[in-house]
Amino acid sequence: MYHTIKLSLFTALLSCATASLGQDAREAVSEKLWDAVGGKDNWRNARYFMFSCVGGSHHSFAQGERKYLWDKQTGNCRFDGISTDDEAITALFNIGTAEGTVYLNGVKLDNPRTAADVVDAVLAEFEKDAYFLFLPTALDGDQVHYTVLGEKLVGSQRFTVINVKNNKTRFAATVAGQLYMDTQTGRVQRWQPSEAANQFTISGFKDVGGGLVLPTRFIGTDASTSVTYPIAAALVNIEEHKFNRP
Repeated sequence: MYHTIKLSLFTALLSCATASLGQDAREAVSEKLWDAVGGKDNWRNARYFMFSCVGGSHHSFAQGERKYLWDKQTGNCRFDGISTDDEAITALFNIGTAEGTVYLNGVKLDNPRTAADVVDAVLAEFEKDAYFLFLPTALDGDQVHYTVLGEKLVGSQRFTVINVKNNKTRFAATVAGQLYMDTQTGRVQRWQPSEAANQFTISGFKDVGGGLVLPTRFIGTDASTSVTYPIAAALVNIEEHKFNRP
C-alpha cells in the first residue's frame, strides 16, 4: 500500500513537471514569435495601417492593386480599387459593423441594397488581404488556441511548427493552420492553411514603422495564389476625412 501511494505521488509530480515544462516551452515560442514581429505591445499600440495588395485568388469584383487605410482601434477602413468593369471604387466602411458608403467614379451609390452588397464584397476582400500581411500576429486575442507541434527540418532550415486557430483576429479574418517559425529568428516563413492543400513560403519582411516588422511576399505552391504588398506602413496619424469622404 505504501509503495502504491509513493508511486502515485511520483507519477502526479512527474505529470505536473511535464505540464509545467510544456507550458514554459509554449510561452517561449509565443514570446519568440512576438519578438520577431516587434513585440506584442507595439502591435497592440499601433493604430493606423496603410497597405496595398496584389495577387491572390477569388477576387470577384476588384482587379489589380487594392489599397486600404485601416484604423485598428475603431475598425474604420477605406478601400480604393478598380472594378472588373474598369470603374474606380472607394468604399468607406467599418470591419466590425460591416456598414459603410460606396463611391463609384467619385459618385455616391444611393441604392442602399447595392451599396451594402459592395461593402460586403469589399469587407471580404479586406479579410483576405489583411489575413496574410498580419498573419504573424495570429496569436493575439482571447479566442486563440494554439499548440506547439515540435520542430521540423525543411531542406536545411529548422522550423518550430505551431498549430493555431483564431476565430476572432484583430483584422476580422479567421486564421487556422500551421505556422512554420524559424527557430533562430522567430520569423514565420511558411504557412499551411488547415483547409487547403496550398502551402505558402513567406519573405520580404519589412519594417513598417512603430517597431513592427511584417511579411510582404507570399508565394503559394499554386503560383496563382501568390500575394505581395507593394505598400505596408504603420502610421502615427491619418486625416480623419479619409474615412468619411472620397
